This record gives sequence, C-alpha cells and structure tokens, in this order.
Amino acid sequence: MSTRPWHTHYTDGMSATIDFEPRPLDHLLAEAAGRWPNRTALVFFDHSLTFAELDRDVDRLAGALQAKGIGVGDRVSVFMPNCPQTVIAYEAIWRIGAIAVPSNPLYTATEFAHQASDAGSRAAIVLSLMYPRVVEAWPETSLEHVFVTNIKEYFKGPMRALFTILREKKDGHRVDLSDEPRASWFQDALDDAPEPVKATVDPEATAVLMYTGGTTGVPKGAELSHRNLLANAVQVAAFAPELTPGAEVALTALPLTHSYSITVSMNHSLMQGYTQLVIPDARDLNSILKVIDKHKPTVFPGVPTLYSAISRHRLVESGKFDISSINFCISGAAALPPEVQRHFHEVTGARLVEGYGLSEASPVTHCNPLGEDHIGTIGVPLPSTDARIVDEATETKVMPIGERGVLCISGPQVMKGYWNMPEETATALRTDSDGTVWLHTGDVAVMDETGLFRIVDRKKDMILASGGFNVYPREIEDALYEHPAVREAGVIGVPVGGQNQRVKAFVAVDQPVESDELIAFCRERLARYKIPREIEFRDELPKTFVGKVLRRELMAEEAAREAE
Repeated sequence: MSTRPWHTHYTDGMSATIDFEPRPLDHLLAEAAGRWPNRTALVFFDHSLTFAELDRDVDRLAGALQAKGIGVGDRVSVFMPNCPQTVIAYEAIWRIGAIAVPSNPLYTATEFAHQASDAGSRAAIVLSLMYPRVVEAWPETSLEHVFVTNIKEYFKGPMRALFTILREKKDGHRVDLSDEPRASWFQDALDDAPEPVKATVDPEATAVLMYTGGTTGVPKGAELSHRNLLANAVQVAAFAPELTPGAEVALTALPLTHSYSITVSMNHSLMQGYTQLVIPDARDLNSILKVIDKHKPTVFPGVPTLYSAISRHRLVESGKFDISSINFCISGAAALPPEVQRHFHEVTGARLVEGYGLSEASPVTHCNPLGEDHIGTIGVPLPSTDARIVDEATETKVMPIGERGVLCISGPQVMKGYWNMPEETATALRTDSDGTVWLHTGDVAVMDETGLFRIVDRKKDMILASGGFNVYPREIEDALYEHPAVREAGVIGVPVGGQNQRVKAFVAVDQPVESDELIAFCRERLARYKIPREIEFRDELPKTFVGKVLRRELMAEEAAREAE
C-alpha cells in the first residue's frame, strides 16, 4: 500500500517494521535459558520450573523422540490441556525439526482420529485422561508411538500424594500401558533419553499444523512456519514496548492448542523472559482468581467470555480477590463487545484492549496500542503488516476508506498454505501483480481515515433479512451485551439457510429478564430490521474450548428443530 495511515497510532518506542533473524522456534527458549537461567519460566499449581530447568527437560524429550525415530518433518500430535508437559512437548518437537499438531483436549476419539490421520502423525504426546480416546482412534491413524503423561507429574510431594489418593483413579487419570508396546510413560522416556542430536531446521519449514475451520466446515491444517510464528512473537513484542523483558508475569489461561495462546501466551513469554502462570482449565474461575491473587500476574491475554465472567464474579466485585496486579489485557479469538470492555475496566482497573487475528496469520494481525483506547475497534495492523478492504462480491476491488468489505492481510506471519489442500489455499492466498500475497480472511471490516479497523462480522455468518437487508450478528450481540442482565449472546438468522430470514438471539443471563424487555432494549439501539424477533434463554451458550460462542452450533441445533 502506498499509504499506511495507521502508523500515526504507533506510540513512542514502536517501529513501523520489525527486523529479526529467522531461526527455529526452540531457540527462543534456549536464548531465554542463557539470559535468565534462574528466573521462573513456568508456575503450575505448587510447582515451578526455571528457564534452565525447562530447557533441560526439552532436551530430554527431544532425545526421547529421536530415540523412537522421530525427526525432521515428522508430525507429532499434542493432545493435552495446559500443563508444563505441553510447553515441553512443543519445544522438543521444534528442537528436532518435527511438526506439532495441536489437538483440542475436548476432541472425541473420532475427531482426534480424523486430525491425526489427515496430518499423518507418527507420534502423539497425550495426557493420561485422553489416552483411552487415542487407543480408540489408533486403528484409523498412522501413529507409531504415544507418550503418555499424568497431570500429577509436575505436582510437588503433598499435592501429588493427595491427587494420587483422591482424584487420580476417580477422574480417569490412571491408565495401564502394559499391554501396548507402542506406548511409553512421558517421565520414563525423559529419564532414559539419550542426548539429542542437533537437527538442522530450516526457518521456512512448517512448525505447526494448526487446524481451523472446524466450526464452519471440514477442518483445514494451516501450515505455520518457524519464521511465521517467530515473526508474530516479535511483532507482538514490538507493539507492546511498555512491557519489560525478564520482569512480567503472564497468565496462560487460554488453551495452548489454540494459535492465539501459542503465540501471545507461550512464544511471546519465552522470547521476553516472562514467567507464565499455567492454568489447565480456563473455565475454573475460582482457580484462576486464586492464582491471580497469589502470584500477581501483570499480563493477561484472554477472550471476551473470560473477561466478562471475571468482572461479573461476585468475589471480584466484593473485593475478596485482589486482581489489581494486572496491568495489560489483550482480548482475541472473538469480537470484544464494548460493554464487556467497559465493565472489565471499571471493576478491575486493568487496561483491556481488543486485538484481532486468525490461525492462518499465526494469528495476530491487529491490536489497539496499549496506551490508547478505541472501544469497538480491533485497532491497527502490527508492524510489518499491511491490511486492506476489498469488495464482498468478487474480493478483487480495493474499497475506499470508510466503506465495508472483506479484510485482507499481508505480512511475514501469514501462513504457507493449507496442508494438502491446494484449492483451499488458492482461495485464501491470492497474489497481486506486484507479487504481494494477500490472505483473504472472510471477515467483513471497515477502516477509518486514521487507519483504525472495525470488524463488522463474518461474511459467512451474515443474515439475509427480508427486504434485502444484510444483517451482521455482531452488531446485535453488542447491543444485547449492553443490557446488565446479559452474560452471553449469540445471534443467527432463521430459518437457517433461508433467503428471507428473521433475527433470533440466544442469551444466557445473570438475573431474571423477560424477552420483551430485551427486544425493547434492542429497539432503542437498532434499526427495525435488525431487532430480534425471537429470544431463547439458555443456561450457557455452546462455546469452543477457547471460549468463543459457536454460532454454527446454534445454527445446527435450529436447523434440526426446523426439520422435525
């Protein structure tokens, strides 16, 4: 682009471009271990690991993987919640030049089998709780080796003993590997591992197959290279000069099988020498609040539903838990409703800004500068990132400032393509006459004259209202979130797939409210054709593991009802 108006929003200490040496991702940990060897890298319940200790365990797992014949280019599935073993697994996989394949801990055996088979994973590193699902899936995959870890392996003595007695068998963590020669215990493998052989890893090689699109169609594996992911970590750091290397404490609550958490929580923290407070289940609010109160994090990457739940928690509002240590929060993975942003700041005092990204871009492309507050926008492109808006019909014509269209991204964080899907890759990545590769996101956005971007909605989620109007669910959801009773909101068009749709809203509330009141509330804020005709109350809405409301699941449920 000839002009980049968003650069006027860059604060002191921020550069318009990044300058970095492409290298394998595991170098971030090795460098941190050299610079801050005795600083705490991970805190997990009552246990902690220094950067030097973490680097040591990564070396041991790297040697164990190589001893099983796993090496450069091989795919290794990672099927665990957040725990030290997850971080160790990624770093060891990258250290030997293999490719990590993150698998959502909520996956069924069928879903795991499909992903591991599509990726051609030769090995998997799994939590014992998930091992029965792997056993069930095994015949449908090409898995040759499975490393099984128990969540208690990084607990200290008393907590480990109590877990063994009270929880291990009851909760399904105790499994028997004796009849399966292809399965090994994680800690046994580390204890017996030879020294790893230094691998030659090309920074342009694929580091992660990040499967995406599962809520809208067949999941696709976005190939993210070492260079892609390293560039994005450097971009995030360059965009946040307020944060101090070797001094911050980050709350890693988002699942590390999600691209946002891999980059913003893990890679960024390892590169900058932050201590990570590792949370295995972001849905356990009491546990999160206790960790915040005890360990005083300063940085908290999260998602809107998590910020909303924390700010509305009675023990936060009453002052029972002290969360004043948090200085900066960056919200991603889903649109941040303005009311959630305002309320979180009022209750906690922390600065919460909205960012934007997608798995195909490693994932961060936009963010609000930490020193600015542009509620309702995703901010501006990160350093060395270009963005433009093209028409919705053909996605070929660049739209003028202020007009709506499909958001396109170009930058060093943009993926190589989709794994074994050339047609899908050609649709998502399009090359200009000048050789610039643009990622077409499918999100509808607007850019103002200062370079601030605002997401209108997902193009594929658009509601075709009667009268020929296009209605975007996010605008209605934002209006519903302004009502003090509404905790969660999801909006779809019904009948599903119809050409003349009406708006239906699904809400979860914190206090009694009638549907007529909510409809009247929307009528004061929205045009007539955007007002919900129907509101369905739920105890909670279906969400991804990362906390994003699943409109597609709501559509599927509605379509099933319509078919009855």
